[in-house]
Amino acid sequence: MVGFQYRFNITRLNARTGRVSQWFAPADVIALVKLTQVIASELQHDGCMNTCLRDELRGVAVLLDEALDKLKTEYDSTGDKIR
Repeated sequence: MVGFQYRFNITRLNARTGRVSQWFAPADVIALVKLTQVIASELQHDGCMNTCLRDELRGVAVLLDEALDKLKTEYDSTGDKIR
C-alpha cells in the first residue's frame, strides 16, 4: 500500500426519525451486498493500492454484480420467487 489506508464504518439512517445507528436487520443484507459491490467497484480504480488487491476487488465487484443480477431476475420486488 502506498501512503494511504482505507477504513470503513457503516451506519444506517432512519428515514422517519433521522436517527443514526449501527443496527441492521436481516432485510438489510441485500443492501449491504449492494454497498460492498459499489465500494469494490470504486476502489478497484484507486492507484494507491497494489495491483493484486485492485484485481481482487475487480473480481469481487464483478461476482457480486452477477449475483445481484441473478437475484433480480429470480425474485420480484417483494422477495417472492418468480416462476
